[in-house]
Amino acid sequence: MRVSNNNMTYGFLTSLNKSQQRQAQLNEQLSDGKAIHRPSDDPIRTIRSLRFQANYGQNEQFTQQVKDAQSWMDTTDSAIQNLDSLVVRAKELAIRAVGPNPDIAFEAAAEEIDGLINAAVDIGNTKLGNRYVFAGQMDTTQPFTRNADGTVTFSGDNNPVSVRIAAGAVSPDNDAINVTASSLFGPSMELFNQLNDLKNQLATGNPDLTAISGTGIASIDANHDRLLKAHAELGARMSNYEMMQNMLEGNGLTITADLAAAQDLDVPRAIIDFKTNETIYRTALSVGARIMPPSLADFLN
Repeated sequence: MRVSNNNMTYGFLTSLNKSQQRQAQLNEQLSDGKAIHRPSDDPIRTIRSLRFQANYGQNEQFTQQVKDAQSWMDTTDSAIQNLDSLVVRAKELAIRAVGPNPDIAFEAAAEEIDGLINAAVDIGNTKLGNRYVFAGQMDTTQPFTRNADGTVTFSGDNNPVSVRIAAGAVSPDNDAINVTASSLFGPSMELFNQLNDLKNQLATGNPDLTAISGTGIASIDANHDRLLKAHAELGARMSNYEMMQNMLEGNGLTITADLAAAQDLDVPRAIIDFKTNETIYRTALSVGARIMPPSLADFLN
């Protein structure tokens, strides 16, 4: 079969152009260490890379939400500890006031308990950023207000504040990060009411000591038990979120490694390919100069 000069020229130029394109591709890859710059470079690795990028983005989102939830629960934990200390102090005052030989004036005890109520209101209005942690889902509204008669009004709700930290639907039971006001202060805010009743009794200067030593201290104990239960439940939830953070951070490392394997260039191999292709390209130029048909310019020379 006869091969025409045009066919030979076309074939040579086509091969030379492919070699030049490959050289440019290798040069681009070596310049930034990435094997993929466009889907056509490697469709299969491109699909894998896109999948890993999506997984990494989702994992990063969940990791950040876990950290936000931990900040919320850390703030709540600190507030509950302060509230617990406050209730313990209220019981100490009640016991000292009704002991066989009271070592504290009733009016002074009443005044200190009044201060404890104000402190409890402040704890109930604890904020993280611009959100009230004990207001339920009405977290932009101040939940507790002390009234002129000493009572306390609650303006929030007791709904769960949930954070999605894994794929799937949010579960209020498993994903709630807040401690509701009712689980701390009682369904009808009993803690405030009972402390206010105790204060009013002592403020008279002639309190019913039998009532205080009986139902009064018993109610404080009940409130304390409720606080301990809420605190224990929060502690268990905080441990779960810590484990979840560790798992998500581990997943992030794995996905990062997978993404690097899908995107990063095998540099030693690429350098060898580059040098080999460069040699082939230069050889092709040299051979082409010899086998290409002479042009009119060559004859004139």
